[in-house]
Amino acid sequence: MTPNSTARDPEWLTLTEACRLLGVSPTTVRRWADSGLLRIFHTPGGHRRFSRASLEGMLPHRPTGRPQLTDAGATPSRLARNYRQGVEGAPSHMPWVTDLDPARRERLRQYGRSIVSALLAALDADDPDQRMELLRVAEDACDSYGRLAAGEGLIASATADVFLRFRTPFLAELGAIARRRELDAVASTALMADANDALDRLLLSTLRGWETATAEANASALTLMASKASSGGV
Repeated sequence: MTPNSTARDPEWLTLTEACRLLGVSPTTVRRWADSGLLRIFHTPGGHRRFSRASLEGMLPHRPTGRPQLTDAGATPSRLARNYRQGVEGAPSHMPWVTDLDPARRERLRQYGRSIVSALLAALDADDPDQRMELLRVAEDACDSYGRLAAGEGLIASATADVFLRFRTPFLAELGAIARRRELDAVASTALMADANDALDRLLLSTLRGWETATAEANASALTLMASKASSGGV
C-alpha cells in the first residue's frame, strides 16, 4: 500500500534515515528490501521509501518488561556482601561500627536481612496489593530495626547512616541489573523510581522506630526518677 504523502510521512523513511535507524549500509538495506524483508514503495520520482514498522522489526529485541530481581542476581546475601564492603571500606566515617561487638552486629544483620528480603519481594510483586503488603512487612522490620538501634545506643544520625550505607549499593545493583538485562528507558526508570520510593518509606519507618524507642526510654527514665524522688521525700 502506498501512503498518501511521501517523504514527510513519519512512517515512511528515506534510505539515509533507514540506514541510520538500523546502523547498516545502504547496500544492506537495499538487499533486505529486494528480498522482501522490508516493506517499501517508490515515490513518483523513483526513490524508495521504507516502512518504519518493518525497519524496527529488524532491530535486535530489547526486553521491556521488568525481570525478577532475585532471578537476576539481586539476592539478600549478595546485597549484604556489597553493604559490608561499603562499611568496611569507610570505617573512619562510621566509628560506631568498631564499637559494636559481634553479637550486637549480628542482631542488626538479622533485621537487615529480613528487610532486604521483604523489599526485593515487594519490588518483584506484580500485584499492587501484594506489593503494598510486602512493603508493610519491610516497614515493620525497619521499625523494629530502629528500635533495636536505639536500644543499642546508636544515635539518630548513626541509625540513618546504617540505612543509607545500604541504600547506595542496593540502587547500584539495580542499575547494574537494568544494564545487564538491557531494559529500555521506561522499564529502568520505573524500577529505580519504585526502589527509591520504597527506600524512602523504609528510612522513615526506621527513624520512627528509633524515635519511639527513644521516647519510651526517656519516659521510663523520667518515671523512675520521679519514683525515686517521691520515695526519697517520704
